[in-house]
Amino acid sequence: MQKMSRWPKATGLWHRCASSEGNRFSTIANASVDSADTQASGQLWEEYFADPSQWWDNRIDKRNRKSPDFRHKVSRAALWVEWWSTPSWVKAKLKQVTQDPLQLPVGYQTRGRSESAQACRPFQVRNGKENARPTITRELRQIGQVRDGRTVTGRVNSASEAVSRLKKCVAQGIAVESHRYVEVLQSCFKQGDLGSAKEVHECSRMSGMEKNVYVANNLLRVYIRCGRFQDARQVFDNLEKKSVVSWNSMVGGYAQHGHAAEALELLNQMRQAGVQANEITYLGILQACLSTMALKEVHAHIRRGGFESDVRVGTALLKLYAKSGSIKEAREVFDKLTRRDVMSWAVMIGAYAKNGDFHEARSLFLHMQQEGHIPDAVIYLSLLTQGETAVALEWVKEVHDHALKRGLVSDVRVATALLNMYAKCGSIKDAAEVFDKMSNRNVISWNALIGAYARSGCGVEAYQLYLKMRLEGFVPNAITFTSVLNPACASAGALDWVKDIHRHALEAGVGSDVRVGTALVHMYAKSGSIDDARVLFRRMQERNAITWNVMISGLAEHNLGHEAYELFLQMQQEGLKPDAFTYVSILNPCASDAGLEWVREVHRHAANAELELELRVGNALIHMYAKCGSIDDARLVFDRMMERDVITWNLMLGGLAEHGCGHEALELFRQMSAEEVEPDERSFLAVLVACSHAGLVEEGRCLFLAMTQDHGIKPTIVHYTCMVDLLGRAGYLEEAEHFIQSMPLEPNARTWGALLGACRTHGDVELAEHAARELLKLDPKDASVYVLLSNMYAAAGRWDQVTRVRSLMMDKGIRKEPGVSWIEVDNKIHRFCVRDMSHPEAKEIYAVLKDLTQKLKAQGYIPDTKLVLRNIHEEDKELALCSHSEKLAIAYGLMHTPPGKPIRVRQNLRVCTDCHTATKFISKVTGREIVARDANRFHHFKNGVCSCGDFW
Repeated sequence: MQKMSRWPKATGLWHRCASSEGNRFSTIANASVDSADTQASGQLWEEYFADPSQWWDNRIDKRNRKSPDFRHKVSRAALWVEWWSTPSWVKAKLKQVTQDPLQLPVGYQTRGRSESAQACRPFQVRNGKENARPTITRELRQIGQVRDGRTVTGRVNSASEAVSRLKKCVAQGIAVESHRYVEVLQSCFKQGDLGSAKEVHECSRMSGMEKNVYVANNLLRVYIRCGRFQDARQVFDNLEKKSVVSWNSMVGGYAQHGHAAEALELLNQMRQAGVQANEITYLGILQACLSTMALKEVHAHIRRGGFESDVRVGTALLKLYAKSGSIKEAREVFDKLTRRDVMSWAVMIGAYAKNGDFHEARSLFLHMQQEGHIPDAVIYLSLLTQGETAVALEWVKEVHDHALKRGLVSDVRVATALLNMYAKCGSIKDAAEVFDKMSNRNVISWNALIGAYARSGCGVEAYQLYLKMRLEGFVPNAITFTSVLNPACASAGALDWVKDIHRHALEAGVGSDVRVGTALVHMYAKSGSIDDARVLFRRMQERNAITWNVMISGLAEHNLGHEAYELFLQMQQEGLKPDAFTYVSILNPCASDAGLEWVREVHRHAANAELELELRVGNALIHMYAKCGSIDDARLVFDRMMERDVITWNLMLGGLAEHGCGHEALELFRQMSAEEVEPDERSFLAVLVACSHAGLVEEGRCLFLAMTQDHGIKPTIVHYTCMVDLLGRAGYLEEAEHFIQSMPLEPNARTWGALLGACRTHGDVELAEHAARELLKLDPKDASVYVLLSNMYAAAGRWDQVTRVRSLMMDKGIRKEPGVSWIEVDNKIHRFCVRDMSHPEAKEIYAVLKDLTQKLKAQGYIPDTKLVLRNIHEEDKELALCSHSEKLAIAYGLMHTPPGKPIRVRQNLRVCTDCHTATKFISKVTGREIVARDANRFHHFKNGVCSCGDFW
């Protein structure tokens, strides 16, 4: 490998040619490089002579011969006069220009000369005679002496004053040279003074200077900075002769302000006009490439212009391809670079690392060293670029070892990057070791490890590190507090801990930061103090969408569904657009109180926002519709979703199972397999529950075997319990008992509860006693066990045993859980307990039930009085059955909902046989569909028939 030792890398024009057998990097002939460099140098010199005011002249103060003679103020491009690729015409042109200072605009400066000297340089005013000497007036001398709002001579104090004097000169017919216009416009540019610039524009129009390319270019700069593209375009279009600077100003201006289409259109016009684009053109236009399509279009222009191999343009192009994830295109650009600096290597290596292609990143890392480049901190930061893909711990350790050998782990940036990567790999121990060895930690380092601990669930360690950070004199910033305000960190401290952190944030001066405020609202809600969360939320001066989402989610988690919905509406009234997380948060509480209409309303909002089919929102809608009793709405959402994950399928399967749609669940499970979606343990649980509720025993057995044999999923205790329930419901009690005995897992309370429930259904008292004993060993105070056993004894006529069970309950202080049902009417929840007389309309409700019972009896209904476990008259038993909470809720629904509208009721216990029978008759007599959700499943009653087929 050879280097041009005479000139530094800053030239942007020297070429390193490297080759090695078998590699992918091209060897470029020196002759073609010289030609390309001479051409590039010539274009930069042309740009210099077009507008020297944009370049610094370093020749007077130049002490190092390797330093450039001229440097562009914006692009930092460099030029050398005495250099092998400088075109021969440059020196003659430069000599001519410097001999006639009037040809240089006032903005042309050296770093060595004072601004005062530049401002006071003599100038000419031409009065129409070709070689006449100028007439200098006092007003004219004072024009252009403004620098950044400060006076140079003390006479002019602002751009507006200079403009005033300029206007006076123009009004008096005094011809003012272009560089005076330029100087005033440069002052307007620095101050962003659009009004003064417009006045200068008017003066230039009156004096004919509007068409002067130097004046026009500076007008463009001011208008573009102020976002006045219409005015800028007018100036540009009026120019008869546009320089490359003019085109660059417009193209770059459009690009910087996000007008990609206009920038690309102007680039095409520039090409059609025969103006050769240069490095600055392409660096400007690349800023507009927000899409891969636009980037490829600009790339085609760069390729045609011959700048694809230019290191600065190529690196910018490479960076954009890498950012968009177009690794293949990025590599093609990289391979075509005739010279690669550290930045181009860093971008390409970082692109591979971010994409998870560590093999290719390593290959490039080694190759750059073979070409003589010494890796610096930037290269190691690229190697440690974090992407979405998983990072191998071995890779991080390998990079760590390389950095240690180079002595770069002492660089705080490299050490912090290593820390973050170890944390991402799940190796918190290694991350902490890197941190402990750091000699020059900063706040970013502390934040990195605090955040790593918090994300890994090590809340105690995160909080202790935060306290240590404060003790060592570091002032926490907003990121520190957002990291430490994590549920994992609050596991031991709860509300008092959150209040302490809140006080610290106020002391650190970041209490008003929206990120910190949002984290505090979240933690107050998580710690159980929704009131503190509300107060802080209302006091926040700035709230973003995340803040609203956190508050809505907090209210939802505290079962304040209506308040969450009101806040959801207020959020939109204040001009914030709900996102997917908002809808997921607001949908959470919708099903808690049987609010189907509420879910439908939120669904309408989501549809209007074009978010109803977004994966997370769609999943939430399926879940909520199923929970609220509308399995048809859930299936409609499922069928319309363009994207589904395994969670989507599981939710739909679970919904069908809850509603007793066993055959539909099996068909959906087959469809899931046909679409090559791999079921997980939740998928099998849902379809097994569906089989259980529908009595599909053989299908359930086959699925249970397939789960282990075909899919390699190890059943959990929940799957075994579901199989016990499946066998028991179908009457295979002995097989269910044997299944429990042969289980590889210890049965839990739910397992024995499933067997006990099956015994109650099929009247097997002896096996029920065995199941009850096992249950009471696990939970001696489970009231449901005593109640079930007591009911079975009563059904068998064993009243002495009923009395014994009741005595046991009294002695142990065990009370039966009362039955509760609730119904939503006009957005208000009405709750009813068994024998409830507390409702304001209790008398009317019981009157409706009494009348309804007579109608039901006329249709063949016979109250199941044996369920009343008291020694009372038959008529009193019927009255007791009439006061069950579910019947009270249904009666209220009949009273206050329009005819023909479905009635939706929820209850906390399993529906009794009498209520189930009565509800079937009520649906027939009233012509109403009744949807009832008990502790196990949904029942859809319509025209005297229940969807469960009397199997529940």
